[in-house]
Amino acid sequence: MLTFGAWGVIRSADRDLDAGFWFEPVTYGEGEAMVDRLGGPLTSAELNTIKVVAASEVAKAFAGLPLDVSDRTDAMFRVRVVQELLNVRAPKYPGPAGESRTIPGYGGQGAVNFRQLVSSAVAYAPPGADRAVVVEAIGRGVGRTAVHEFAHQLLGSAALDSTADRSSYEFRSADRREQFYGDAHWSSAWPGLKRRLGVGP
Repeated sequence: MLTFGAWGVIRSADRDLDAGFWFEPVTYGEGEAMVDRLGGPLTSAELNTIKVVAASEVAKAFAGLPLDVSDRTDAMFRVRVVQELLNVRAPKYPGPAGESRTIPGYGGQGAVNFRQLVSSAVAYAPPGADRAVVVEAIGRGVGRTAVHEFAHQLLGSAALDSTADRSSYEFRSADRREQFYGDAHWSSAWPGLKRRLGVGP
């Protein structure tokens, strides 16, 4: 069985930009918003599946670009998965699905809100979906949120968020079925990412 940390990465000796993606300790246990609908707390095996699926989604999104994607915590661009993100401006309201900060010339760092994405994956599950389907959807949702945050870091101040294509990585909100179920793809940001990484005009 594939374990997190052993997943395939895009790697080449002549590539000078790297992206680190990893999970901090996260759980989804009793008392969480959608745990009953999920059918009980996430097990350690299911958490590992989520990590593998999420990492695969990140690797797939950047395939073909000169970006070294791994679980290195000292990478130039970093996204970590945390238990929860807080809403700094309105503490009584839920935090964002993801957030990033970028420092020109030094890279960027971001985080993904595990608790919110698990609850959303359960809420958007198709009728009759079994638990294994939902667990994999959680992984996809976490990975796609990380992809969106990496794109913000790589493109800096360039416009990214879009509402034109709900199945795109660029879509501005993770609160939608397509974040978790079905295929995802790049739309408007792809040419800019290629230019940023030196493989496009």
